[in-house]
Amino acid sequence: MVNPSYEEVKSAIDNTLAKVEEANTGINNGTDTEKLIDIVTDARQLQKDISNNVLDVKRNQASNVLKQARFALQKNELNTAKESLADALNRYKEIKQIYAANHQ
Repeated sequence: MVNPSYEEVKSAIDNTLAKVEEANTGINNGTDTEKLIDIVTDARQLQKDISNNVLDVKRNQASNVLKQARFALQKNELNTAKESLADALNRYKEIKQIYAANHQ
């Protein structure tokens, strides 16, 4: 298996972060729960391409937080989902910062 390039990993981080931001904004603006579940599912798929040894543990932790958000949305527990999405957003921002710092 070939390691992904810097650009591929950076793109995966940016795309995942954009989806998490979209879900976070959406939940605060009353977006339909089914739509939010789709956005979170998309984010979880995109984050699988963030393959980098330095980031693997943090990516797995952030992915688990997204899973919690999706589960809360499925149960219509919006406050829990909001907390999880905000947590995930911070985690993916941290991943982006770490990756950028390691590739200057």
